[in-house]
Amino acid sequence: MDSIREPGHGTTAVNRRNIAHLRDQRDRAGLLQLADILAAQTFTDAATLATEARAAVDWIDETTPRTYELGDAPGIRPGDILRYPHDGRTRESVVISTDGDTATTTHGDTVAL
Repeated sequence: MDSIREPGHGTTAVNRRNIAHLRDQRDRAGLLQLADILAAQTFTDAATLATEARAAVDWIDETTPRTYELGDAPGIRPGDILRYPHDGRTRESVVISTDGDTATTTHGDTVAL
C-alpha cells in the first residue's frame, strides 16, 4: 500500500483529484458538499481547495445549456435551448447563433427574441 506521505497521496492531492473527478462528472451537488467540508477544515490548503471546488461549480453553471421560453430569453447564448411556436406546435431547438434580437436554431429557424 502506498504511503499517504508520498507525492500525489497527500490530502491536497487527493482532494484535487476529487474536485477534478466531480467536475468531469458535472456533479454540482458533490462539489458544493466538498467545498463546504473543505471550508470547515484547518489544514493548510483547505481554503484554496474550497475555492477550487466552488470555481468548478461556476464552470459547470457557465457551460450547462439553459432552457428558455420565447419572450423570456435575455442572455440566451449558443448552446442554450429555446422553446418557441412553430406551425402551431411548440418546438425545442438548440441555439447556434444569436445577435441579441434573433436566434438561429439547429432546425434552421431564425426566431425573433
